Amino acid sequence: MARRFRPTYSSLALLAAVALLAGSVTCFEVPEPEVYDDTESATLGVAGLAGLAGRVQDRESLESDVETISDELTHRNPDERRPLHRQPASPSRPIGHPDAETIDGPAHQPQRPPFDTSSLFQHHFNTFFNTPLETGFFGSGLPGGFGFFDLHANRPWWKGENVCTEREEKEEDIAADDNQEVAVNGGTGAGVFGFSSFNLNVESCAEKQHKYVCTSIKNVNGRKRTEKITRQCCHGYGRPRNGPPNAHCEKMDLHSMEDTAERLGAKEFIATLKKSGLEATLENEVTLFVVPDNAYTSFAEQMWENNLVAFDPSARAKRAIDFASMTARDVILGHTVNGSYHIEDISNEQLLKTELPGANIRINIYPRGPAAMAREHAEHPYRYTANCAPLVKLNRVTERGIVHVVDRVLVPARNSLMDIIEGRDDMTLMRTFLEMTGLDKMLREQGDDKHFTVFAPNDEAFLKLDKDIRRKLKAGNGCAQNILKNHILDITFCSLAAVNGVKTSTYNMLNEKLEFEYAMVGKKVPSSGTENPIETMEEDPSLGKKSQRLRINGQALIEESDVVASNGVLHVIDSVLSTESGMPISNTLANHNLTIFKQLIADAGLEDEFDGMSNKTFFIPSDQAFEQTETGRYWIRQLKEHPESLRNNAELKEFLEYHVVEPLIKTCELEEKTMATKAGQSVRVNLYTTNPVFTTVMNRATVNCARLTHFDEETCGSVVHEIDKVLDVPKMNLLETLRSNADYSMFLRLVSETNLTELLASEDSGLTLLVPKNDVFLEVNAWYQETLENKEELERIIRAHILPNVICCTGIVPSEWPFVRTTETIGQHQLKLNRNRRPQVQNAGITKCDVVARNGIIHEINDVINVQPQRSANGNGGNSSPFPNFGRPLTFWFK
Repeated sequence: MARRFRPTYSSLALLAAVALLAGSVTCFEVPEPEVYDDTESATLGVAGLAGLAGRVQDRESLESDVETISDELTHRNPDERRPLHRQPASPSRPIGHPDAETIDGPAHQPQRPPFDTSSLFQHHFNTFFNTPLETGFFGSGLPGGFGFFDLHANRPWWKGENVCTEREEKEEDIAADDNQEVAVNGGTGAGVFGFSSFNLNVESCAEKQHKYVCTSIKNVNGRKRTEKITRQCCHGYGRPRNGPPNAHCEKMDLHSMEDTAERLGAKEFIATLKKSGLEATLENEVTLFVVPDNAYTSFAEQMWENNLVAFDPSARAKRAIDFASMTARDVILGHTVNGSYHIEDISNEQLLKTELPGANIRINIYPRGPAAMAREHAEHPYRYTANCAPLVKLNRVTERGIVHVVDRVLVPARNSLMDIIEGRDDMTLMRTFLEMTGLDKMLREQGDDKHFTVFAPNDEAFLKLDKDIRRKLKAGNGCAQNILKNHILDITFCSLAAVNGVKTSTYNMLNEKLEFEYAMVGKKVPSSGTENPIETMEEDPSLGKKSQRLRINGQALIEESDVVASNGVLHVIDSVLSTESGMPISNTLANHNLTIFKQLIADAGLEDEFDGMSNKTFFIPSDQAFEQTETGRYWIRQLKEHPESLRNNAELKEFLEYHVVEPLIKTCELEEKTMATKAGQSVRVNLYTTNPVFTTVMNRATVNCARLTHFDEETCGSVVHEIDKVLDVPKMNLLETLRSNADYSMFLRLVSETNLTELLASEDSGLTLLVPKNDVFLEVNAWYQETLENKEELERIIRAHILPNVICCTGIVPSEWPFVRTTETIGQHQLKLNRNRRPQVQNAGITKCDVVARNGIIHEINDVINVQPQRSANGNGGNSSPFPNFGRPLTFWFK
């Protein structure tokens, strides 16, 4: 029997708190309000031609975004309001009429759709508090208008009067991708559904300030039908910007596009439009990006000067666009877009085609900083740019179209990023490097989804680099491409994206973080007691006052920003951005103080070969590792005493290449296996855990029993792991190693008597051999001789000294009861592992660790492993330990 819900005092109190929070949360972006008159302002928010309009704006208020709602709308008694008159829509508008069909359906939870996910700046909205009041938990969602508190019994605005509806339907065959799954995000719900298996009706609704959109996707007889219903205020009607959340569409007083633009302070722009014979444009449904008088006048004077006055040819060469080739008519057409575009209906990186052939306007959306939101426009969490120029006024709807105010003239972006670089005299090296690496083709790509940002070092910046690095860049080898990709983003990053006072970060094409912050730039003066200039905060007379410039990763300053191209934007910087992943291996070794290995590479004449390697993993011994091993000390002596003998030395080349494997593997991708080295032989990777409880969590790695101490240092197309031992190239297998050492002769005799020599000679095995030296057997010589005569006992003892896997000394860690670590021998004996000053196996201590052979390792021990004979099946097993045997480490949990 189903249980009935009975609200308690605590649950009701919680719900009341949610209701209070719901009223204080703003989940949607609110377009910027309008002020047309100091005494009577009516700020309304609508979309397209049904967008924002007002009465009269004071020209002096252009720089201010502080706008208010008139007393007529916000304070009058609702009962005293005059009934609103319906007004037919303009014939040119496809949006409909107030008397048109209003589609009633189930209430949907409104949610702002996310921005284009290809952009860095993705904004996610909390939809919990966005439920329309009519259908909310506390509203009138129940029959008869009953609600728990009945806070707002009125219908949502998009079900009220003066709302026009558009319906779009599209039917198409189900694509292969749709047969697998369809993801629905935002709105009333989210999920992933397979279309080929079920007949589904997936619906998602989203609400903005000016419209309410529902999209339905259905599978109808194997075809996908998409239906989109848009409800918004009809033309001439709008919702109060700062009114109640459910404010309905009310009549507005719209003005002509010419009058609206002039009221926004763009008289000069309109005058030029008329002089250019484009007055008819004002009668069409267009979106106009107008420029304030001061900015437009300054640009016009610059055009006049460029046409009539000679100036420095080098300065002209640096320009992305030759202003002299433009006419005033071109300027106006480059600011005119056919159709009405409300800023909230434009996605990030969207290109708007202008009336000037070949010229587009790219819209970008960036979040504001927290301080800026509190100080300037708390209701506007985003900043908008058109071709990287800030939009200072948004969504000014007129009788025929929409007007946006941009803070400077938009110069047509017809050239690609590569075209701009090729046309600049200060970027000859950048052009050469891009061509040599093949990246120039990428920077020529055009299309709606092609957008890049290039932080381009000028020639002076490249000349600061080391000559060897410049040579490698010019050669176009692997490192060159990484160095250049460190300066390229696959998004449009205008300078407006960086927020003053805080750090702004994004990721480049190497997936490495770039951090941006504004820095004070002063003149350079000698520091006290030194002749070297340092950067100070003193005013530079040439600048007139302190200047702030954008700095990247604390290294490079942007000297020239926002050079707009048809496929992105370019910023000129004064230094090359350093990156480990763009530096050759020789630089990485020097930066991490791995000097001995680096010197061996140089003296062997292999520096260019190693620097040119890519997709490699380098296991580099530290300088201390060289000093602590016999092989390492040998090569140190060669460096000091006979450096000339190292040139083209085959033995040294094999030694160095034995520390290089393919492919690039970071520590998170390491597995227990053997890996082929560039020298031809293999190295063995082992993973261990030091955690007594979580024994499956591997946190220690070795290569040929050399422990990785520092790791994942990226270099040019490769990665460097520092190790604590030199890797010797093993020349022998386990059996040959036993035969080569006279101290192992007595153990070798025992092995030979048990016919286990083939096992120790097998190249496919990976064994650990626990070998007592001869002096251990000599102490128990009588037992040794007796054991030779007892073949069964002899084989049991030898098998107790052979482990079927490789266990390096670094993998043996302290192990106390109840977390006892054990390992199994090939004779199925369980041996305890522990570390107390030295590694211990059962009753024996390890006196010499990790003698590496081709098919395993040898540990010298100071005692014979003592294990009890295996008992019968009804016995307790053959473990001498008082603890039971387990295949895995024993773990106890205590309360």
